[in-house]
Parts: sequence; structure tokens; C-alpha cells
Amino acid sequence: MAITDYGVKGILHKALGAQPKSTGLASLARRVSSTLPAGSSEKLDFLGTVPAMREWIQARTGKRPAEYKYNPILKKFETTLDLPLDWINNDKTSNVASAMSELVGRYNPAWPAKQIADLLNAAATGTAYDGVAFISGSRTLGSSGTIDNDLTYNASATPTVTEAADAIVAAFTAMMGFKDDQGEPVNEDITDLAVVCAGGSVAAAALAQACSQARIGASGVDNPVLGLGASIRCIATPRITIGSNLGWFLVNVSPNACPIVFIENEADFSLTMKGPGSDYEHDADAWQVGIKAVGCAAYGRPTDVVYTLFN
Repeated sequence: MAITDYGVKGILHKALGAQPKSTGLASLARRVSSTLPAGSSEKLDFLGTVPAMREWIQARTGKRPAEYKYNPILKKFETTLDLPLDWINNDKTSNVASAMSELVGRYNPAWPAKQIADLLNAAATGTAYDGVAFISGSRTLGSSGTIDNDLTYNASATPTVTEAADAIVAAFTAMMGFKDDQGEPVNEDITDLAVVCAGGSVAAAALAQACSQARIGASGVDNPVLGLGASIRCIATPRITIGSNLGWFLVNVSPNACPIVFIENEADFSLTMKGPGSDYEHDADAWQVGIKAVGCAAYGRPTDVVYTLFN
């Protein structure tokens, strides 16, 4: 049965409306809207923390938060699909509907997911808003002391669930110990965490079990990860390749956290089609459907992420 151009557009718009924007890696980012075109430098302001409460003695003491300028560049992206008229006119197995759903999936969540993964895989060299590598053992912000979010954990060649659980606890302990530029604990309100690791690896399997099993190890001891006081989930994806599949991240995804920023000019999003009667149909015996989007991913707060390498 032939599919009309209205049918193709209907399938696309239905898929766009049904596709959640906060799954997998895309769920790590704080979404920011932009009105700037591709090639523009978006201005992100990261502020230091406000002063802690102090006993009021004599006059007030005002302190202005530190201010960091961060200017990621918006880029233009596209994906375009050819639909041969043979498919359109004889789609017994719903190939067109399936292709439309996959096309939308390339936009969301795959588009932000790839950019976020690229940032995480380059986190040892990619710089955050303070000009220091996002993953670093020597960051200092004001009176924070050293913020070390670059850890190693000595494990077997194939980490066990017990080793994975201990490593998660160690990463959480480090995260809870971070201080802000006023010397105050910065992560005392953590409610939600994500373990982000290389899908299909032995480490990922151990980490996933450490995030969910109530009892672990040969003797079945209580899993310390479930006693951290925060909800935790595992995101295992082949897009994460840092550390030759033995590197992973503990990410603070609580409501007030900002580990990654994803910026999109949603007004510049477009879904276009060369359909019936077009020159493309005449020349190629096909229709063409395309998606355009403008945006980019950028590093957020380094205190919301801890990297660990099993070695």
C-alpha cells in the first residue's frame, strides 16, 4: 500500500512527540535554550558560591561570587534520508515507518548522546569553565582546597561486583568531600547519581550489578552502594571508551546538579522534505527527508563528576 507524503510527515511528527529527551547519556545534561545561530559563541556564566552564614558581628561583610566566562560554539547538524519510491509504493513490512522512527532517534537522543560522550571521553584534556581539564587532580577554586576528581582503583583484571561497589563508594566519598570556593561542602544535597561506563565490558557488568543488587560477593554481604542515601542507576553505552573500557564516571544528576550542559536553538530546528512533484522525485525516483538542528554540549561543574580508572 502506498504511503502519502502527509503519512510520512505524520509518522515523523508522531515520533518526535513520543521520543523522550532525557534518556541514557542525554539525561546527564542540563538543557539550555539558545537564540543564536550556528557558528555563534554562546555565553555561559558559572558563578562561585555565595558566602556561608556567619555570626553577625559589627557591620555586614559582603562578598561577590567569583565569575567564570565560558563560551561554547553552537554548530549546525543534519541527517538526511532517501526514501525510494519502491518503498513508498509497496511498504508491506512498514520499512518507512521504521526508518522515520530511526531518523528521529538520530536527532534525539543520539545527537546529544554522541556530543556528551565525546566530552566525557576527552575529559582528561578538555577544559572546563576555569581553564583546567574537566578531570583533574589539581583543581583549586578559591578556598576549596584541592578538588581531585581523577581517581584510580586497584582491581583485578576483570573487576568483580565487590570491587565495583567499593570503587563506587570511594568515588562517592571523594565527591562528598569536595568544597566550594568558600570552603563549604558543595555536594551535601546529593539525591541522584549515575554510573556511566563502557557498554558490553566486564567492568560495566560489575558496575551495573553494584548499582542494583542488595547483596554482593561470595558471602552475600550487604551492598554498600545501596546505603549511600542516594538513588543510583547505571548507564552502560558503547559510546564511552575512555580508559580502554576500564574507565567510568560517577555523575551527580540531582536536581541542582550541572555536570554537563546541552545547548540547543530549538527555533532553528527544521524537518524538511522533497516529496511528490519535486525535482528530486523526478531525478532520483525517491523522496528525501531531512532534519536540521543547531546546538552543542559543554562541560558543567567538575565537582559533579568523578572519574575512576580500574587498574
